[in-house]
Parts: sequence; structure tokens; C-alpha cells
Amino acid sequence: MRATLFAGLSALALIAAAAPAMAGGISVTHGGGNINTAVGKFSEADQSIATVGGSALGRGRVITNGGNNINTARGAHSLAAQDVTTTGGVAFGRGRVITNGGANRNTALGFGSVAGQSVATVGGSAAGHGLSRTSGGFNTNAAVGKFSDAEQQVLTLGGAAGRGKNLTFGGSNHNAALGKGSFAGQQVVTVGGQ
Repeated sequence: MRATLFAGLSALALIAAAAPAMAGGISVTHGGGNINTAVGKFSEADQSIATVGGSALGRGRVITNGGNNINTARGAHSLAAQDVTTTGGVAFGRGRVITNGGANRNTALGFGSVAGQSVATVGGSAAGHGLSRTSGGFNTNAAVGKFSDAEQQVLTLGGAAGRGKNLTFGGSNHNAALGKGSFAGQQVVTVGGQ
């Protein structure tokens, strides 16, 4: 899960290094509204959330959300671990970049169950009058059965748009381990084009 966090932060460092200093644009970043709860007897809930805003150059507009993630360990002796990284994109000129990546749910319900979720969403770039919109959020992961294990990894990378539109989604994935001692693993990678 930490590799995903470092990947998101590395992408932001590359974006910041490549972008020349220009005044103007609007960059709005939300994040927050995250809930991490260990309810079950001897349960453990670990949550790591990073929301990093994008860069708006000239008259560009960047909106990054990334919050409202819920991580819950409900079953006795259960473990729920969630890592969500959302990094905004870069808008040049009058370009618009909208990146979401939030509203993910991770739940360990069964006795001795383990639920692990890692979600990384990196916004794209837009120049001129282009629009690059990246989603990647609204993922659910649940370990329901006794001693079950549900692992989910979702990576969404936005594309680049000049005067046109680039829409990359990749979210709304569902993973669940329902039976006793069951395992469910899901890896989803979505990469936007140019």
C-alpha cells in the first residue's frame, strides 16, 4: 500500500518540476470526511489518506476531491487496512482537469477477517480549451465470511487533452470474500490516453 502512496507523490513531484511558474489559474482541493473505525472485539483499523491538489497555470482550472473514505473493522479479531492517494493534474491555458478518487469503502465484517484496500488516482493534464476528467473512486472491498480475506488494488491514471476531451473513469469496482475462509483479490488498472 505504501508503494501506491509513493507512486502518487512521485507523480506530483514530476508534475511540479515540469510546470513553469505562471500566475493565474484556480486549483480547488477537498479531501477530508474520512472515517476509520475499529468496532469488533480485538479488531484493528488502519487508514492512510493523502489528497494532493494539482497545478493550475494561466487560466487553467483544477479540482481534486479524494475524501469521504470509510474503513471499518467490525468483526472480532478482524483487520481493515485502507490506503487512498489522490493527486490532482495540471491545467495550462484555459484547460480544465477534474480528478475525484474518493468515496471508497473497506470493511472487515467476519470473525478474524482481513480487508485490505489500496486506491491511487492521479489526474491528467489539459491545455488550451481541453478537458481531462479522471474518476477512479467509489470502490468497495469487503471480507464478510469468517476468516475471509479480501484484497483490492485500484490504479487510475488520467490522460492528456489538448483542445479535445479525455475522460478516464476506472472506479466503481466491487470486491468481496463472502464464504468461510474465502479469498477475493482484485487488481484494476486504468490508464487514459492522449
